[in-house]
Amino acid sequence: MAEDEFRVDESAPVFFLSYARTRNQVAAPSRDTNKNVRQLFIDLSDHVVELLGLGPGRTAGFVDELLDGGQLWTDDLAFASGHAQVFIPLISPQYLRSEWCAREWDVFTRRRVLTRPGVDSSAGETPVIPVNWSVVERREVPDVVSRRQMFSPTRLPSDIAPQYHDEGIYGLLSLGKNGKDAYDAVVWRLAQRIARAYRTHWVEPWVPTDMRQLRDTFEEGPHDVD
Repeated sequence: MAEDEFRVDESAPVFFLSYARTRNQVAAPSRDTNKNVRQLFIDLSDHVVELLGLGPGRTAGFVDELLDGGQLWTDDLAFASGHAQVFIPLISPQYLRSEWCAREWDVFTRRRVLTRPGVDSSAGETPVIPVNWSVVERREVPDVVSRRQMFSPTRLPSDIAPQYHDEGIYGLLSLGKNGKDAYDAVVWRLAQRIARAYRTHWVEPWVPTDMRQLRDTFEEGPHDVD
């Protein structure tokens, strides 16, 4: 495939942030608990714009804030999942139980991935970058997820990576001042990883014709969707 065939729709986001939407059912009325996701999305978007030098009209990322537990597959969501070049699933116990998150994972991981000509890509690097959002027991992680290389920040002070692995990004944000420096450093490294994936790989656009047939669990097997 010639380089000019590795085209990216300039109206498409660079990355797709996939997360499990949660509400505090104990509070009355129920309280939206996704503000930390929004904070991560804003910070990542700012960094990616800077790292890639995105011009006016280019979108750094997409995060769906309209769905309440997965009620409607909007045109914007379908376009973003079928055209974004990097997929960032925020792994948590809720994420792995979410039928909607499984569908988002399924759409992106079915798309064909190619390494761009003339670039070096480290072994294991892919445009799917699972992130430790909140701690999950290893035995609870499905095989299809565990086979993907979890994001692990490098070239940081020795205490930061262990904090991220022990607490997750949600935990770092919840620690206030005690977690702020670690959070900032981890998110910067994640943005660099997104920018590198964008430069080294190309993910073929693909939007399925029938979203209802997407897998709603994290598993592998024959595909039936056109």
